[in-house]
Amino acid sequence: MCLMAGSLAGCAGGSDNFFTPSAGGGGSTLGNLLAFNTTNAGPVPASAANQEQPLQCPQIEVLDGTASIRSYIGTDQGNGNVRYQYSMGDVARECSRSGDQVVIKVGVEGRVLLGPAGAPGSFTIPVRIAVRRENDQKASAVKLYQVPATVAAGDTQGEFTLVSDPLTVPYIQAHADEDYTILVGFDEHGGAPAGKAPVKPRKKGGRG
Repeated sequence: MCLMAGSLAGCAGGSDNFFTPSAGGGGSTLGNLLAFNTTNAGPVPASAANQEQPLQCPQIEVLDGTASIRSYIGTDQGNGNVRYQYSMGDVARECSRSGDQVVIKVGVEGRVLLGPAGAPGSFTIPVRIAVRRENDQKASAVKLYQVPATVAAGDTQGEFTLVSDPLTVPYIQAHADEDYTILVGFDEHGGAPAGKAPVKPRKKGGRG
């Protein structure tokens, strides 16, 4: 499973050019949603000039191979059999210190795009967020979200937005960007379209 709490290595994944995911960037609208719980900009923060060591938020990355999930009808994975694709868009993060903890919130925007074999409806999108310790490459915090999205009748795509719960990791130093990395990606085995249960693989040598 991608983005698990072990090694957190990138997941391999091929792609043709039927869909092109948006580039991650952390847009201002998403940043405002994280900081102020609204898409409107909040008050200008007080100057940090007097702070000797302002907290440096860890960098946020979308793991290779987890920026999109594509579903097909049947076993032929040609463009004509694409049902839908989940595509990652902008990502953003906000950090603060609370005692001996660093508190991190992550925002994710993305799209559901219908393929030639797809149909409008409701979808449940599995997004996994992890905070990796850099000294041992292990996960210090992991959270899987099932994000709802809808493609309306007559449309070919829909959008979704996720603002995570606060994720806490131990405070080591003000340069938290040297101690941690925030990882975001779709978890291909973490969910299924709404109303459809995931298919369990058969055991080798078993019956039924």
